Amino acid sequence: MKLFTLDRDRARDSVADFYELYRSRPIARNSLGMGFNHCFATWFILREMQPTVVVESGVWRGQSTWIIEQAVPAAEIIAIDPVPEARVYVSPRVRYETVDFSRLDWSQTDVANAVVFFDDHQNSYERLKEMFWLGFRHAIFEDNYPCGEGDFYSLRHLRAGCGHPHIQMSPAYARTPRERIKRWLVEPLLRRLGHAQKVIVPPNDTDRANLARNLAAYVEFPAVVMNDRNNWGSEWSGSHASVPAIFGSRDDLPADLCRASTTSTAGIDLSYCHLAYVALGMGPFSGTCE
Repeated sequence: MKLFTLDRDRARDSVADFYELYRSRPIARNSLGMGFNHCFATWFILREMQPTVVVESGVWRGQSTWIIEQAVPAAEIIAIDPVPEARVYVSPRVRYETVDFSRLDWSQTDVANAVVFFDDHQNSYERLKEMFWLGFRHAIFEDNYPCGEGDFYSLRHLRAGCGHPHIQMSPAYARTPRERIKRWLVEPLLRRLGHAQKVIVPPNDTDRANLARNLAAYVEFPAVVMNDRNNWGSEWSGSHASVPAIFGSRDDLPADLCRASTTSTAGIDLSYCHLAYVALGMGPFSGTCE
């Protein structure tokens, strides 16, 4: 299967069509799930690549499952989540599993023409190693936290060398009583376990160097349009800097979407967390990096 490369003009021209589709989504307000920017990115990448198999690790309420179905209606879809009772949208054509991605038997799956969609808040570096061992080469990572944010070791943490030295990096969460107790009781134990655990990762350059040996492509998909502030209420600068959005402002959006994105009752969530496409190959990095 070919690598995904971003054609910004083609993406821009696809936004209006996607919005018409998005208006029929099964979950109008997808609390704690994907908003418009990440739904569009997932749909566009999969539609361009047309894999025969999509593995979804992290289903939550099921909005992402529906997006995957719309992008690749002929593909086999395997959706994995340990908490099936949270699902709102359930499809009769999807195979559902509750066993972790790394523990399933993929020997009968067309892994060469598959894309794995990770939205499971697990260590991204470990997920890359697992998918490589199992034969998968293409993945989308829905959450890609910048340094200083997030509850797992993300691709951005890995590529910046900043590690993930606490269970929860975002200051707004770290100050809560629950997170303070975790840091006091749990983190010392995790550090003593070292590589036997995958939650706390010290800053390092080794992971980045090892990834580069097997990386064929890394593309951070841009937001369709950005909120004035990022998900954590700060500016899009420093470690939070992002690739330029497809549209510079809401005023540039197609008319219907522009109106919907500025109306509080429309449920158009423009959150964005640097969703990325990754492809693994062999040898030194030779792909795209956007």
